[in-house]
Amino acid sequence: MTTESRIAKLRAKAEASEAQAKKDKEALLDAAVEEAVKSTAWGHLSSVAKDAGIVSQYLRTLIENKHPGWLAKAAEEREAAKAAKGTRAA
Repeated sequence: MTTESRIAKLRAKAEASEAQAKKDKEALLDAAVEEAVKSTAWGHLSSVAKDAGIVSQYLRTLIENKHPGWLAKAAEEREAAKAAKGTRAA
C-alpha cells in the first residue's frame, strides 16, 4: 500500500505541475501577443516571437485570432511609411 500511496502522491504532484505549466504557457502567449501588437515596425513581431521562444508564424496565428485584421493593418502601415520615405528622398 505504501508504494501505491507514494505513486498516487507523485501522480497528483505531476498533474498539478502540468496544470501550472499550462497556465504559465497561456500567460506567456498572451503577453507575447500584447507585446507584438504594440508596434508595426518591421522585425518587431519576429523579435517578440524569439523572446517568447515560439516561431513567428505561430505568433501571427495567435495575433490574428485575438486581433483579427491587425496583421493586414500593420503591413499597410509599414508600406505607407516606406512610400512616405521614398517621396521625401525624391
